[in-house]
Formats: sequence, C-alpha cells, structure tokens
Amino acid sequence: MKKRERKEPEETMAEMASYAEQYLKPVEIDRRGCVYISKRNHDILCALIRSINQKGLTIGGYIDNVITEHLENHKAEINHIYRRERNDLI
Repeated sequence: MKKRERKEPEETMAEMASYAEQYLKPVEIDRRGCVYISKRNHDILCALIRSINQKGLTIGGYIDNVITEHLENHKAEINHIYRRERNDLI
C-alpha cells in the first residue's frame, strides 16, 4: 500500500486565522452530556488540542464549536427534517 504524501493546507493566512477564531477558542460548558466519537477522531483531536496548548481549550469545546457552526449553517435543512418526521401516528 502506497503511503499518502503529507500536503500542507493551501488556505491563506487570513482563512487559517478565521478557522482558529471559529473553532480553536475555549468554551465554557456548564452542563455536560456524554457523546461518543471514534477512537481515530479522538486521537486526532487530542493531538491537535495538545499541540495548540491554549489554556481552556478542550476536545469538548472544539466539538461544541464545530457542532454550533454546523447547526447554524444547516438550520433550514435540520428544521425541515424535524418537521417532516413529526407526522401524526394515527
């Protein structure tokens, strides 16, 4: 099996800064809920968060930032699915 070559991101510095501002900011989570992610994703996120070494930044906070943006970007689709699935039972 051929090993994949490592490619650097092609984003501009402004786009990279925007990513950091959006996702790599500490989040205060006052009420927690347990969720499960794959070991592979957990290992990647652990390495990322450790390498940044920013006080207060956690895997949970990173995931919360990603989910918050996803929900906002797909609000219309999510609401449509939610309404569609709430049909009468009888």
